[in-house]
Amino acid sequence: MATAPPVPSTRPPAALVIAGGRSSRFGGDKLQARLGGRTLLDGTMQAVAGCEPIVLVSATWPSTAAGVVAVSEHPRWGGPAAAVAAGVAALPAEVEETLIVAADLADPEAAVAALLAVESGLLADDDGRAQWLLARVPTAALRERIARLQAEGGVSGRPARAILGELGLALVRAPAGTIADIDLQEDLERAKEHR
Repeated sequence: MATAPPVPSTRPPAALVIAGGRSSRFGGDKLQARLGGRTLLDGTMQAVAGCEPIVLVSATWPSTAAGVVAVSEHPRWGGPAAAVAAGVAALPAEVEETLIVAADLADPEAAVAALLAVESGLLADDDGRAQWLLARVPTAALRERIARLQAEGGVSGRPARAILGELGLALVRAPAGTIADIDLQEDLERAKEHR
């Protein structure tokens, strides 16, 4: 007797908003920089509003929004892989898919829309360079990879690539503006010019 194929989940994916880092190259707290009449952090949080749950991973910003879980990476300032691991640890067991979204994007709506349009993958520019904090990933694969890294010495001090680069994710080409982030004051000024 043949078994019926699994029914695709209609549950929205979870979102991990990665808002760590010291903004040292920017020269101040870049997540409070304003672009398009809102802060970079507010723009990202609005872009993922349809996800469930939303986990904000930040060493400095507690969540004030209803329904948002706030955690910090371990140790504090432990880097991108530690931030992803802390966010995944805060997800309920039943979460099947997770979006990983950087909090410093120039156009977070475009980035999130690109992630929601694929089953899984990692956004990349036209030259194939990945944006390691813009991914849609099966949560089980994230948990498995993080557990392996923890067994091999931990996630602290590692880049996000240490987790996401080992999952066989497809690179999804996106326009440069879709994956652009704000690292420097010049990046912010450039983004303002394109608004």
